[in-house]
Amino acid sequence: MKLKNIIIGGLGMLALSACNDYLDVNAPSKFSPEDIYSSVKDAGMALNGVYTEVMSSNTFGQAYTYTLILNSDVDFVTNSSENDETNTPKRYNQTAAGSTANSVWNATYSAIETANSFIYYLENSSIYNETNDDYATLQQYMGEAKVMRAMLYYELMCYWGDVPFMMQPSKVTNNFYPAITSRDVIAKTVMEDLIAIAPKMKLASQLAEGIERVSQEACWAMIARIGLQAAGYSLRHNDNDATSYGYMGKPSTSDETWFLTQARDYAKKVMDAGTHNLNNTFQDVFLNECNFKVINDDDPIFEIPFTKESSGYIGYRQGPKFESSGGATNYQWGECGGNQQVSAFYRFSFKEGDMRQNATIGWWYYTYDGIPKINTSITLYNNKWSKIFNTTSAFTSITTGNTGINYPYLRYADVLLMFAEADFKLTGAVSAEAVNAVQQVRNRAWKGSNIAAPQVNGVADSFLKEILDERKWEFAGENSRWKDLVRNNLLAEELYYTFLRNYNIASDLGGMPESSINNMVVMHDGVDYFGGTLEEVYTQEEIDAAIPGDNAFGKTAGAAKKDKFPAVLYWMYIKNPRNNKYFANQDLPVPYLYNPNDNSQPKSEYNTAEKFFKLIKRSYPNSVVATYEPMGDFNDATATLKYINKETFNWFENEEGYAKNPVLYSLYGFINADRDDKTSFRFNRNGVYVPFDITVEQTDLPVVRYLMPIPREAITRSEGKLQNYYGY
Repeated sequence: MKLKNIIIGGLGMLALSACNDYLDVNAPSKFSPEDIYSSVKDAGMALNGVYTEVMSSNTFGQAYTYTLILNSDVDFVTNSSENDETNTPKRYNQTAAGSTANSVWNATYSAIETANSFIYYLENSSIYNETNDDYATLQQYMGEAKVMRAMLYYELMCYWGDVPFMMQPSKVTNNFYPAITSRDVIAKTVMEDLIAIAPKMKLASQLAEGIERVSQEACWAMIARIGLQAAGYSLRHNDNDATSYGYMGKPSTSDETWFLTQARDYAKKVMDAGTHNLNNTFQDVFLNECNFKVINDDDPIFEIPFTKESSGYIGYRQGPKFESSGGATNYQWGECGGNQQVSAFYRFSFKEGDMRQNATIGWWYYTYDGIPKINTSITLYNNKWSKIFNTTSAFTSITTGNTGINYPYLRYADVLLMFAEADFKLTGAVSAEAVNAVQQVRNRAWKGSNIAAPQVNGVADSFLKEILDERKWEFAGENSRWKDLVRNNLLAEELYYTFLRNYNIASDLGGMPESSINNMVVMHDGVDYFGGTLEEVYTQEEIDAAIPGDNAFGKTAGAAKKDKFPAVLYWMYIKNPRNNKYFANQDLPVPYLYNPNDNSQPKSEYNTAEKFFKLIKRSYPNSVVATYEPMGDFNDATATLKYINKETFNWFENEEGYAKNPVLYSLYGFINADRDDKTSFRFNRNGVYVPFDITVEQTDLPVVRYLMPIPREAITRSEGKLQNYYGY
């Protein structure tokens, strides 16, 4: 049941209202625990308070689904500031004075306190016993609260490492400032808690609200997620040195084995249950969410059930920017921020025929009156979700942030890939079952393509990379990539290459002499950005799979692949082709792109932009709308054809001789340019900026201080029990 309304209740808890009122809740300030936990109905209402805190903007409503998605080789938000800042976690220079750390910390612990209170008072109530006919329902409620508590602790461990830990409400223990507990202990404790409650929970198919409630499969998947992350590397502090940024370390061998075993076994339980699958296309998973369709037996296992115009920024932060004028747009969806973006290079990492590419990555945005414009930043839009993909007239021209679009916190594709990773790490061998799990994800990604999905190689030396690459293409914008890199101790390496990639493309297109770094980047990525390094040629399959704007479009088989990144991109805009493969919105005009790929065009009728657009005009006489210089009426399809060329990746200050600030400072806390000499780069090693060395080995790279500082306010209140490490 898609939630419809949110009603504010007492003590910061909200009452949620769905089509069957299953989320009505009494304000707990009016009742004692004995009153609230005296009936199944009232206990269910109290549980909604936990869901409400999970949905708040400082937890999963926005913080964990946007604000704290850190920059990587996939997710990327630019920053032009030449200065260190206090509140920019995305670029790894958050400080203890930053407001983000404080607000997220407080909100997460508030949600944990609410979950702890629900669990404690229900467990100690008169109704929570086997003689109660509704005991199974109450056990399900207990499981839901415990899984949400585990979700909150999981995020805390990912962002803060070792944190204060309590499993009972502070009002019961009178311990309002618990001491720091090792992340290894926390992970094992919450996993054992979930392992105990999981058999008492219900499958999603047995819940009236389906995947909008935490199910048994969600509990299993959460055990797997915590276990896999806990088994890997994380940033750990030196006990006697609070100034050091720390080191990347793993738990003990016995703990690592235990964590991986649980991750593999509980992912396998989800797989064996047979209640979830990948039948729908990749794009349909997210379009269903944009249209408030809750599909209980496909990829999503647990969707955080946001409520329209009350909670959740999904589809406002993601998708193309849609500008407003006077607080409104000329279309029914209203303003879209388009702030959650991906690296421009991410588009070129996909394999031919992978339908995730165009379902995820967007080239253009819209003015308030629906005119498309090309985005020429070092980032592109994440088009998994957007309000403008909604076809139910759910929004208005003045709708802004809170969309109510659900967020798929746990997906079956994630379970399959977690199983493969845990199984491989446990055994060191590539099992047929692990290969099949990865292949299922890949097969779904090629569904609807005219190219067959490539077969998973299953070679031990490259299998982990194959899994991580599949995760890279699958989970953009889902707060996954940097966590994947952390647990495999690859974050520093990938940020290093992300910087090199941005800088060298900027330099290359700025006319600078070719650098030896070019080949480093090409060989690392396996993508020929600069032309000729890999000596590749186009195949007919690549040409057949290309759409306008793709590198292979307009080529012939056997043509040499040259620069992936064109200095100039030619385009016009046309009537919407009403084809999801091109763009999920079916109403707005869209750009039609022509990529000349520098001078590598074959001698054909496509070989100049002018000839290409004349061909389009002849082939589709009723489709061409206009360009940025429209002739006559906007809808006059007979208007004289004009086209615009755009400096596509104009990221270089040609007169000054260095890259623009978004290239140089978006990863400020790890690597950046010297402000006085923007052609000299430096690493941040334990708070000291040291010269950049392109020959540095991965093992000699500085650690990335991705962990957040404990807020000063919390340290002050803790009476000395809390202390910051990692140079904070």
